This record gives sequence, C-alpha cells and structure tokens, in this order.
Amino acid sequence: MVARRRTRTRGNGYQKLFIKKLLRYLPHHLLLAITHKIRLRSAEKLLDRMALKRIIKTKPLRQFSSSEMSEYQKLTKGTQFWHGTGRWQHGEHGTVDVLKSFCDTAGLNPARDVYAVFGGSDQHIIHSISVCRSRMVARSYADMHGVGWKEKSRYGDALTWTAYYYSLFYARLFTINDIKMLRRWKTWRSLSHDEHGDNTWGKKVNRQARDVWDIFCLGSDIPGNYPILIGIKHLASQVELEKPMRYYEARADKRIAITDISHIEVPYNKQEEVRRLLLAHNITLPVTSIELGECVSAQKSFTELLGWH
Repeated sequence: MVARRRTRTRGNGYQKLFIKKLLRYLPHHLLLAITHKIRLRSAEKLLDRMALKRIIKTKPLRQFSSSEMSEYQKLTKGTQFWHGTGRWQHGEHGTVDVLKSFCDTAGLNPARDVYAVFGGSDQHIIHSISVCRSRMVARSYADMHGVGWKEKSRYGDALTWTAYYYSLFYARLFTINDIKMLRRWKTWRSLSHDEHGDNTWGKKVNRQARDVWDIFCLGSDIPGNYPILIGIKHLASQVELEKPMRYYEARADKRIAITDISHIEVPYNKQEEVRRLLLAHNITLPVTSIELGECVSAQKSFTELLGWH
C-alpha cells in the first residue's frame, strides 16, 4: 500500500510578510552597500539616517544609567561574533534545557546544519555553530525563543532585522550563482523539509512553524522559554564559506569554549537565574541584560548595527 502525501495546511502568512519586507528593504540595502564599499560617506550617512527613521521602528526601550552603558561597552569591546539561542528547545526525546547543556559541556557545541550547503560545503550536512557579526541579527535569532517580534524593549523587531539583513543575501544568492545555486537550493529543500512540506528548522522552538522565517513572528510555544544572546571573542576554527554567505554568517566547526566567550545576555528579569546556574557549574561569565544591549545599540549607526566594520 502506498502512503498518501498529506496536503499542506494553509500558512500563517508570516513567510509572505517576510518576503514583502525583504523586497521593500532591498533597494535601500543595495544602495547602502554600494556607498559603503566606495566610501561615499555623505551618501552613506544619509541612507543611515533614513534607515534609523523609516525602517527601525523602535519600541520603548528600558532606560539605563551612563555608567551601566559604559560598562556594557567595555564588556563587549572584544566581541567579534554573536550567537542567538534560548533557554529551551524541542528535542527528539522531549524538551532540552539548552543553557544547562551549555554549562555541562562548558561551551557551545556544533549541531546539525543543512544550511551550509549555500556556503559551498562539500558535505550536504555538516555539524557547526552558526554565528553572526551583527548583534541585532543574532538577537533576532534569540528572540524566536521568546515571543518573537513581539518582544518588548527592542531597537527594531526580529522580523525587520532579518528581512533587511538577508535581503541582499538572497539577491546575490540567485543572481550571481544562478544554476549552481538553484541546484543547492533543491538539495537544501530535500534536507530541510518533512514529508508534509514543512521546513523543520523552526520546529525546534515552535511545533507550529512551517517556513524558515515565520518563527521570527511566532516565537516559542515552550512555556517559560526566553532568549539568550552569547558574545564570542574568538573562533578557534571556521568552515570555509563561499560568497555571498561568508559576508553574512560564519560557521564554527569546533566547540566554542568558555574562554572564547565574552559574556551572556538574557532578559532583565532572568539575570540572577542564569548567574546562579552558571555558578552552580563553576562557570564565571559576565551576565547582563538584552535590554541594556538594546539601549547601547540605539546609540550606534545603522552600518555598525549590521556588523560592517
């Protein structure tokens, strides 16, 4: 007897919203990238101000003292990469305490990664740790472990940052690499979708996730879950990624040890909980709030927030 393929259920509309935002931001991103590359500083500053005014719709931010903001700047001065995660994720055998696993292994460990195929990986599936040079984008990945784009005290929501950041990435992906990239896209799709046609990546935090980007709106369905943002000073080893992916993400193919981590950011009201757990495992890492990081980020230029140094 041949099993019948289940008809895919109607989507939630968030994937279409992501694409709509991506296409709207693409012209600005393209112009900003050009002016930044050829160093047209006056035009870049104009586009920078335009982005902060029209694209990043700021929610009311929690206020901090100048000394607190200064301390955060010192704390993150050596941070080169960022990794967004959360307290809990769905696993094969139940809910996984991600933070406890981090403490048990004293660092971040590589996990199954089917997206590296876009970076030209010889292997269709590798094990790596995905990191980003933009704090705001990594924070968006962390926010999907909370309430997604509805997180309060944010300098721009998760969907806006990811839609803007990856707009030029997708344009480059399909215009520069054409046939080769289309072949990789088919490979990725076969590896990342289940028998019902749903993308499985977002299901680690919400069983209702169906596409790549809807999870940034949905947030997590795990009770008590919350975002965690990890600052990284150094990567001992990286996967060699091709253009254009290497401009947007990096992949660590070995464990990121505690000594290579600058600090951890969590919601303001979760700081003591996280500090206690770290101390219980004899881990001494600075713990601060995501809200403080947002307040400091609001003082930076748009290109700085994109991780363009």
